[in-house]
Amino acid sequence: MPGLHDRYLKGFHQEVYDELLATHANALEEPVYDDAHLVAKEIMRRVRYNIKLLIPRLRDLGYQFGNGFFDDMSPEEKAKVELDAPVCKEPDPKAPEKVLLLEQLTGTLPLSLKCWYEEVGSVNLIGLFPSSNNRSFSINDGCNLDPLFIYSLDMALTMVNYHTSTGVWQRDPRLSLSPDNYFKYGISGAGAYAIRLPHKAFDAPLLLERHNTTFVNYLRICFQWGGFPGLAHENRLTQDVCTFLTKDLVAF
Repeated sequence: MPGLHDRYLKGFHQEVYDELLATHANALEEPVYDDAHLVAKEIMRRVRYNIKLLIPRLRDLGYQFGNGFFDDMSPEEKAKVELDAPVCKEPDPKAPEKVLLLEQLTGTLPLSLKCWYEEVGSVNLIGLFPSSNNRSFSINDGCNLDPLFIYSLDMALTMVNYHTSTGVWQRDPRLSLSPDNYFKYGISGAGAYAIRLPHKAFDAPLLLERHNTTFVNYLRICFQWGGFPGLAHENRLTQDVCTFLTKDLVAF
């Protein structure tokens, strides 16, 4: 399938993605792999660009990062969470080696997730918008926002090591990528958004996330709604705020 990366750069994002998804395990083999890898890296570079645009815009709006997330935590617990899941964390310089280690434990990762770890790192947009004269924002509103959050590679390794040692992984080999919309705000939910492994393909379904789609398509929905995919079901932000958040975000 020559020319996929060139076509992707020319704007045929959905068409190239669909073709790569249809190759299944062949996306990880020659002659497809080189182009597929370049496309996955380009997708995640664009994701990183969008995250870097969104965070200062949210700060401009007075968005309170961590509100609802840190409630009822001790100072020590809050410090640990801020270290493990900061608002944005650059990819680990040793990400390729750590991805190989993760795959030794879990089996093959989809190419999209490997490139997330190597090009993006992690993100945590959990928080609340500030109150205004017209309304206040509660933890329930945060659950409806369902902010973008993806665990770091180090956290993935920690979770898999723990689940392997306790026998959980052998029974249910799913890699958690994010808490669900309720657990992000300290409320018991249905379970983490996760990918079942091994998964030899370009991309994989994101389990338990309510859009019932793949990891890359989930990220597309996130940016379509300014980092808050829950707004696709119930938009509680004004049109001006949505426009401000999504302006000039790049397609992928």
